[in-house]
Formats: sequence, structure tokens, C-alpha cells
Amino acid sequence: MSAVTSRTLGRTGLPVSQIGFGCGPTAGLMITGSVAQRREAIACALDLGINYFDTAPGYGSSASETHLGEALHELGARGVVATKVALGLDDLGDIVGSIQRSVEESLRRLRLGELALIQLHNRIGPERAPKAPFGTGALLAGADVSGPDGVLEAFERLRTRGLVRHFGCSAFGGDMEMVRRLIDSDRFDVLSVHYSILNRTAWHGHARAEPLDYAEVGRRAATRNMGTVALRVLEGGTPAAAREFEASGITRTLQGAGLDPAEGAIRFVLSNPEVSVALVGFSDVDQIRKAAGYSNRGPLPRELLNLIEGES
Repeated sequence: MSAVTSRTLGRTGLPVSQIGFGCGPTAGLMITGSVAQRREAIACALDLGINYFDTAPGYGSSASETHLGEALHELGARGVVATKVALGLDDLGDIVGSIQRSVEESLRRLRLGELALIQLHNRIGPERAPKAPFGTGALLAGADVSGPDGVLEAFERLRTRGLVRHFGCSAFGGDMEMVRRLIDSDRFDVLSVHYSILNRTAWHGHARAEPLDYAEVGRRAATRNMGTVALRVLEGGTPAAAREFEASGITRTLQGAGLDPAEGAIRFVLSNPEVSVALVGFSDVDQIRKAAGYSNRGPLPRELLNLIEGES
């Protein structure tokens, strides 16, 4: 099988595989798999050219970071590792200190001296709230991020210390006007954004907007040369997601073109040249091989994209 194609992660200049290895709880391999299964999965991914690994302290109560670090260390490999910081309401009295401690602990678990990418896992709103409607941690206000002693100041201090290289933020939930402000500040290098064949609103304003409308923030980020990491490419890959695919008519459309829904979903996202990475969670090695194979079949035909996007 050919190696997964690389793309450039926006202004970071980092070459990254167009398929990213999601180490979160949905597929769960890097949390609940055995030592041998985890090592085999990471080795398989690396052999296929997959070099982007996405984790977080909150995935499996830090088990994801620990297990990823162990596997990469045992294989003598590095990859492009992206992890996150999630602040609770109690952390907001000392944002800088809380972030520094979180990153230092992540580096220890990952067995790394430096992170390629640190991402803010919290969502942003007009004002603080104990919990965001989507995602993890408290809902932050703009001043918590860009104000004095805020998130960006903490990130800059970590970069000065040589512990992180690039910064990212999230658009899976949150207030899109606030997200646009973060994008336009040019202080974040990467945007993680919900984008799938079911919810296309991060790039296409005419697409189905429920339950979340991302108001074309993916397009806006790419225009400003930010890297873009597409989340929920398979919408979690759950039975509920399969039912949603069926109800939308997407499954029928893809099968009419001779495509498995998973292949269609992955290739749809990668048909967008402004997407840097399509992040996929894996339960086993076979899924890794399939995703790599799908990605190398290229963009979907224009006629099929027109059908999906409702433009024909």
C-alpha cells in the first residue's frame, strides 16, 4: 500500500499526513487496547506514513497520552504529536500557572521534550460559564484567551522555554463570532474544526446547519494560512451516526456510487484542499489500513460532490 499523502499544516510549515490518528475515547484503541495492540497500531500507522497523532490529558484520564508516549518510545519514533489544555473554572484564577503545569505533565507522560502543537481544548463564548455546551472544561471569555495573563501569554512563555512550537484552538462548539476573532488575531496557527459529509458548515454556508452551524470558520482559517484539522469526519462512527447517515440520504448516495459510507466520508473531507488533516479514531489495525487506502484514492468525483452538496 502506498504511503498516505502529506499536506502542509498551514503556516507551521509542518508536513503532516492527511489522515491523522485520533487517540481519543470514541474509538478507544489508545485508551483501552493492550500494550501489544497499541504498539502494533502505532507501528502500522507509521509504516503507512501517518505521522499526526492527536491526544489530550482528558482522554482516558491521561491514559491516552501515557500510552501514546510509551508506544512511540518503544518504537523509537516521534511523529507530530498534538495535545491539549483544558481549563476548569477553578483554574481561571491562575491561567498561566495552570497551563504550564498541564503542559509539563503532558510532556512527561508523552516522553517528549517539546510539543509540535499545543491546543486550547476549551470553547470560547461572550462570557465565562462553568461548562461549555459542547466539549470539555469551562467556557472561556475572550479576555481569558488573549488578555493579560491569559492563554496566549501562557503559550508564548512555553514557547520561549522551548516546550511548545505552535498553538491551536478549537471550533467544535463555542461562539463562532469569538472563534472568528481568534482566527483574525493571527496568534493561533491551527484550527481544529468539526467538518464532515453531514455537517459541512465550516466551509459551505448552504449545507445543513443543525445541530451546529460553524459559519464557514474553516474557510476563514485557511484563508489566513492556518492549518485545519477536521474533527468528527465519521461523526463518531457510532450506531447513532450510522442512523444519521441513513436518514440524510448520504448512505444511499454513496452506495449508488459504489462507495462504502466510511470511504465516502473520508474522501469527502479530503476532497477539500484547504483541510490539512482528517482526524480519524481507530479501534483496530484493519481500520487504520482502510482509512489509509481510502485517503489515497483521491478526491470524490465532481459529479458526486455536486450531489452531496446539493448543487446539481
